[in-house]
Parts: sequence; structure tokens; C-alpha cells
Amino acid sequence: MLVDWLPSIVIGFGLGFMHALDADHVMAVSALSNQRPSMRRTLFFSAYWALGHSVVLLLSGILLFGLGFAVPHSLQYIAELGVGLLLIALGLNCLWRFRRENISLHTHRHGDIVHTHWQDPNHNVARVDCTDHEAHKPVMVGLLHGLAGSAPALALIPAVAQGQVSSALTYLLLFSLGVMLSMIFFGLGFGRLQKFLEQRYTKLFRGSRYALAMASILLGGFWLSQAL
Repeated sequence: MLVDWLPSIVIGFGLGFMHALDADHVMAVSALSNQRPSMRRTLFFSAYWALGHSVVLLLSGILLFGLGFAVPHSLQYIAELGVGLLLIALGLNCLWRFRRENISLHTHRHGDIVHTHWQDPNHNVARVDCTDHEAHKPVMVGLLHGLAGSAPALALIPAVAQGQVSSALTYLLLFSLGVMLSMIFFGLGFGRLQKFLEQRYTKLFRGSRYALAMASILLGGFWLSQAL
């Protein structure tokens, strides 16, 4: 009956929705989209990050509750270290790209409409569309986050599932759904904020991109210090 499944639905979806907004998750997705901001790109990275995270979590659940095989703690520890290194690398990569690419924001007016876009030195509008080959980036980041954070996500399953594999997998599916929707909502809000700053406050937008890159480096360093 639905009443019997209600605790799993509420707990799984709710915890997944909150889990997606952990600082390391939000920072990683923000740093990825910060390399060339656009609404489409931010939503693209958010959705594919959630996909990678969900795949690892579901596989971990199947191995643990279906086959009795738990992910080794040593592998989770390595993944935790990897998250810290990843955040540092993403921040450094943003700073490197800012200096390497001579792409600037160009603002001009069409009548009463003010239009802002990226433009290279040859006056060609820079493309910010996402391509299929870029999907591996957020997916791999999501896989790493899922591996590093699988233990807390799986900890409540025995109490919810009561020994039933089907209940455990249902919980994980709902948890993953909560993660995906939460990250997509974040991507939508973050993308709209970037677009607003880009169009209205160009200098603040540029400064926020550098600040975000530095924040990723700092959070990565703190993450490593806590993991070591």
C-alpha cells in the first residue's frame, strides 16, 4: 500500500534533495559552468553531474543489498581525497582559462535593447553551447562525488528497507531523484543569476567568476585537510 511506502518516499526524496546541495557538490558544478557561463551550460552540467552521482549510488546499493558486497573504505577514502584535489584543479583551471583565452564581454545596443555576449579578439561571437563530448566532465565528477559520499547515503537504508531489497532500491531511486531535481533547480537559479549579472553588472560578473574560482581552490584545500 502507498501508506507503507510513504516513509521511504519522504525520507529518500527529502534526503536526496538536501544531499545535492552539499558544499562540495555545489562548488564543483559551479566551477564547471564558470569556465564559460551560460544558462544552457549550467543546466547541462547540473543534470549530468546528478546522473553520474546516481549511477554510483545505485550500483553501490545493488552490490551491498543485492550481493552483500560493500564498497571498500579505502576506495571511499581515496575518493574523498579526489574530491579535494578535483575542487582545487577546477579552480585553477578556471583561472588558467581566464588568462589564456582573450575572450571578453562585448556590450552593445540595438535601439532600446542592450545586448551582452562573449567576443574574441577577431570580433567573432564566442560559442557557449554544450556539445556531447563535454558530457563526460560532469558525469565523472558526479561519479567521484557519489563514490565519496555513498556511505552516508546508504546508512539509513537498513532502517527503511527492513531487509527487503526492493525497498532498498526504491529508496535509492527516490534519493537519486531528489538529488537530480535539487541540482537542476540549483543550476536554474545559478544560471539565471549569472545571466542577470552578465547583462546588467559586467564588472561584478567578472569579479564573481574569479571569486568562484578562488572559492573552489580554498574549499578543495580545506577538504583535503579534513580528509588527511
